[in-house]
Amino acid sequence: MNTREFVTYYRRLRKERDNEELTFQEAREEIESFFDLIGDIVAMNEEIKFKNKGNFILQKRKKRRIGSIDTKEIKEIDPKDTIKFVQSKALEKEENKN
Repeated sequence: MNTREFVTYYRRLRKERDNEELTFQEAREEIESFFDLIGDIVAMNEEIKFKNKGNFILQKRKKRRIGSIDTKEIKEIDPKDTIKFVQSKALEKEENKN
């Protein structure tokens, strides 16, 4: 699902739930602010847990070495932190039923 499809889906859900018509830009801003909030909280080494859905955690990546096939040059990629979503077992079971 790309960004456009996700925002359209979100707009439809909000209309069904709240009977509120959002513009595409308003819906996109709400979604971006939500994910910015998740990023800020996880960056503080906190874990975000959604009951029966999953967790957002900070994953620390190690330093890696890669080689270029053309130049035979070996480069090192610096370690970085990424946000990872770990799906709960309950959500996996729910998906397998459908």
